[in-house]
Amino acid sequence: MYDLTDFIKSVYEIVEKHRVDDNGIYSEKVCQNEEDRTLGMIMYGSAEAVNILYTIRRIPTDENVRKKYIKTLQQFQNADSGLFEKPGNYTTHTTAFMSGALNLLGAKPMYRAFEFDKYKEEEELKRLMNTIDWEGNPWLGAHIGAGIYSSILLTGNYNPEWEELYFKWLDENQDEKTGLWKKGSINSDVPMFSYIAAAFHYVFIYEYTRRKIPYQEKLLNTCIRAYNEGNCPDFSTAIGWHDIDYTYILYRLARRTGYRGDEVGAILKKIADDFIKLILGMDPYKSEELNNLNKLLAVVSALAILQEALPGEIKTESPLRLVLDKTPFI
Repeated sequence: MYDLTDFIKSVYEIVEKHRVDDNGIYSEKVCQNEEDRTLGMIMYGSAEAVNILYTIRRIPTDENVRKKYIKTLQQFQNADSGLFEKPGNYTTHTTAFMSGALNLLGAKPMYRAFEFDKYKEEEELKRLMNTIDWEGNPWLGAHIGAGIYSSILLTGNYNPEWEELYFKWLDENQDEKTGLWKKGSINSDVPMFSYIAAAFHYVFIYEYTRRKIPYQEKLLNTCIRAYNEGNCPDFSTAIGWHDIDYTYILYRLARRTGYRGDEVGAILKKIADDFIKLILGMDPYKSEELNNLNKLLAVVSALAILQEALPGEIKTESPLRLVLDKTPFI
């Protein structure tokens, strides 16, 4: 068993170090030069802080403080388009992520995503999904494919008829042999993990909506095979989004199918051993990786799913909460 009580306390202290003011403004990174610390992606840093605080059960509960955090996140929304925008990021990703953070605070954006209204039409939705680079970069493309669903849902733009169109597209475009998306686009020259990490984004939406994935057993087989054949990142040497992407998809597919459970449990235990030894070997106050709230969110999210998947193996003062059980984007 791993006792991570002290590590989670240091996570909170790291987040506090990134605080810029008392209104819920956080820097994503703390630069070496303290005078430059507010230059680090304030919009994403503020949302990441909310996600981390939710996970470790330290999200503000005082009503006045909560309202300040909500107002801070809402101010980043474009009133004309209803989108949250960050140069260099897909608006589907930014809108979903910022709206998700508001959802964790029990709030919504001020405006629905007007700009995404066009994607409520079936042909426009198909066009959007087909613009994704499914063959060459499906992982990044999932920020569009999953982001559009979460953006529409979380900004109050949702309707049941549109949801059926969305899942119809996903169902029809899942590969029947591998369970990956999109069928006909799997390229052996592209790292297999890119397709698995992309699939993670769609699986968490199926999980959130309690829908059956057509080829979920085939997808689980693909995930297990990738690990056994060395086609996953090394969980003992680097932290990042691969940690939550893989542990989540593996555990939740096994849980929903009741398939190959012993194998999945053994893989997750090995990953937990490697991953936890790695993070406990880092200095939480000097590590530039842990002091990046984007990576820190990935770390605590992976710990949350591993704690759920391996009962009794990971001790924290209070059970960690997985953001994806509350809001369908991370």
